[in-house]
Amino acid sequence: MRPLKMDPVFKERLWGGRRLAEVLAKPLPEGRPIGESWELADHPHGRSRVAGGPLAGRTLREVLQQDAHALLGEDAPASGPAGPFPLMVKFIDAADRLSVQVHPAAAGAAGAEGGEGGKTECWVVLHADPGAWVVEGLASGTSLAALEAAGGEGGLPDLLNVRPVSAGDFVWVPAGLLHAVGPGLLLAEVQQTSDLTYRLYDWDRVGLDGVARPLHVREALEAVRLEGQLPPAGGRGSVRRESGLLLESLVACPAFTLARLRLEGRRWTVPTQGAWAVVVALAGTGRLVTEEAETPLRAGETVLVPAGAARYSLDAQETFTVLIAAPPGKGPAVSGDE
Repeated sequence: MRPLKMDPVFKERLWGGRRLAEVLAKPLPEGRPIGESWELADHPHGRSRVAGGPLAGRTLREVLQQDAHALLGEDAPASGPAGPFPLMVKFIDAADRLSVQVHPAAAGAAGAEGGEGGKTECWVVLHADPGAWVVEGLASGTSLAALEAAGGEGGLPDLLNVRPVSAGDFVWVPAGLLHAVGPGLLLAEVQQTSDLTYRLYDWDRVGLDGVARPLHVREALEAVRLEGQLPPAGGRGSVRRESGLLLESLVACPAFTLARLRLEGRRWTVPTQGAWAVVVALAGTGRLVTEEAETPLRAGETVLVPAGAARYSLDAQETFTVLIAAPPGKGPAVSGDE
């Protein structure tokens, strides 16, 4: 199976804008606020399609149904149909604030409609207007009782931990962390495959239909985790430096690994270790090369490397920055830690 470049699924959102077209050259539908571009998705709410090659036009679900072993390797089921692809990749354009929300862990999502799973995610900031911010949990010392008293009310913002962010920043959002995205941000998001969100507060606004969007106060309070209850990103901060190469470990958690790679005028080869990998181009242009194919990549494009590829190379004539997501323990090696 050749590497699969995917076509995105665009999502209209109350808080969306047009920056996905302006910065990443996405062919957005006219006259609509597009907040999310689902770059790699195998979910009933949106399934990305293969952009070219022998499997062009097929959804990721159809590819899994055709040959799960070639795509997933050792993660493929021995019998029966493959489940959803474990990761989703998105670009987020927040022209306005997102709601204050939380995603449950797997146990908390067990009773949700539609068989949704838990959702741990993370963001890399691609663009930030001056003064941009995110909500990253609660202010130190905030109790569940205080949060419950303010839940869904205008006093909640006083309990939030607001963090200024700028381009290049990384934000870890494990399941259970109360969070929000402020206006003026363009993000790359890597997450577990789930579309389950509990809104606790929505800034007293109405939706695109003129009606206030529903809140999920009880569910959010059950899902939220306080200080000391949240898992770390794991492995974050490990760095590998070589001539023309900078590799940063961002996440090593039970759901996935994530690294950020910057190449400058060189090629670098990564063994797949019998597992799939997802390469998300953030800046510049380059190529992804396997024995089967050469795939050109530019900022805003995503490629799924199947487990059947023994290795893949990333090649850049100038500066090229990508994210590389893979199953736990299967990401590119970060040695020479600093």
